[in-house]
Amino acid sequence: MSYKILALDMDGTTFKSLDDIVMENVEPINKAIKKGTKVVFVTGRPIHTKLNRLELFDFSSDGAIFAAFNGALIYDLKDKKAIDANPIDKETALKAFELLKSDKDFSEVELWAYTVDDTLSYVSMPIEKAKVLKHETNFFDYEPVIFEQGMEMLDCHKILTMNTNTKFVNKLKELGLEVSWTEGSPAGEVTKKGINKKYALEFLSKKFSIDKEEILAMGDGANDVPMFEYAGLSIAPANAHDEIKEKATEVSEYTNLEGAVAKAINKYILGE
Repeated sequence: MSYKILALDMDGTTFKSLDDIVMENVEPINKAIKKGTKVVFVTGRPIHTKLNRLELFDFSSDGAIFAAFNGALIYDLKDKKAIDANPIDKETALKAFELLKSDKDFSEVELWAYTVDDTLSYVSMPIEKAKVLKHETNFFDYEPVIFEQGMEMLDCHKILTMNTNTKFVNKLKELGLEVSWTEGSPAGEVTKKGINKKYALEFLSKKFSIDKEEILAMGDGANDVPMFEYAGLSIAPANAHDEIKEKATEVSEYTNLEGAVAKAINKYILGE
């Protein structure tokens, strides 16, 4: 099988975390791009952050795509423009924030909302008082704004629910939102209903007239399950969560830190 799209998760798969990319992966990714494979980062991350280390890759050709926010924003890296966007509408995003006041069990839940304004994120509490929110500040040079009653909410590409619980996640789902979260995990990712990594692969498949059987996907977490259900070949690194391993066509014997991505590219795309 010749794989024409390589869909890669970032954290826990191609990267260790933040900007700590597994350098072993860089050369094989660039070789795959040179060969004509469309290498697409399909990630929960935002696009416009230096931590993505996109300068390491030859994303200068037509069809160089980045699927951010679990598919809520699909971006053309060459032309530097969005080609598809499906944000959570501002009314629903506001309801998500208002949920925090509705139950004492939600008093410690933290929200981070990525608005459609690339320079504005809303948070539900001061960073210094939060348990998990501080991690997300690593992606930006700007300070998030504490959302308060009376402020104008914007449409949001994605909302992170941090230090969360099952009860709150179920309430978000009742609002009609898509929630990717594993119980016990510090954060869940919230998008518009039907917008997930599978949506991103379907969009790319149609755009480039590529059959889903010609897509190879790699990921390690709950938000990767939808794209594993779509891709022709899905590979989980050895460090992946059990639920994603169960959905994978193949579980690598290597972890992300041992270059699972590089080894899969060498085998299935470069034939080395």
